[in-house]
Amino acid sequence: MSSRVDRIYFCRICGNEVKFTKDGGGKLVCCDEEMRIKKEGFDGEE
Repeated sequence: MSSRVDRIYFCRICGNEVKFTKDGGGKLVCCDEEMRIKKEGFDGEE
């Protein structure tokens, strides 16, 4: 299993959040920037 599955990623610009259910590879991009991993219980990045 990929280390990204079941993790939540977010966009620092617009606030969109994405939860991985299946990893097909590649980068998550939103607002022309790579999305960041969201820590549990924290509205910041790892």
